[in-house]
Amino acid sequence: MNRHLKIFMRGKGVSMLQELLQRMGYPMQDQPGLFGVATRAAVKDFQAKKGLKSTGIVDEALLDLMRQNFTTPTERKKSKAKSAQTPAPHPATQQQLDTITRLLIKKGIFSEEELAKELSRPHPVRITQPPLT
Repeated sequence: MNRHLKIFMRGKGVSMLQELLQRMGYPMQDQPGLFGVATRAAVKDFQAKKGLKSTGIVDEALLDLMRQNFTTPTERKKSKAKSAQTPAPHPATQQQLDTITRLLIKKGIFSEEELAKELSRPHPVRITQPPLT
């Protein structure tokens, strides 16, 4: 980023900032890509929480701090250690998927006709090439 982001600016950099703020839990009520009042308020709140001067202006250093998503190096180490201890979830069995489907139909989330229609609809297939050796 070669310039600071501030109120009333537009563009891809602002969109990326808004996405980052949303992932951190800030509600984005501004138009996507427009640095509006809600975006500025979220930036100011973040700055205040980090003990910085609440200017509402985003420079590269602040953006880097935001990317760390409120974690300190110690917290990141703890998080990595915890995720290493947590076993990966096992894939669902066909029996479990069938049970979930029956429950969703029973609760009226979708009908059997909608399920049949979706199952008969063609789905895109990802074609991958084998690595060159």
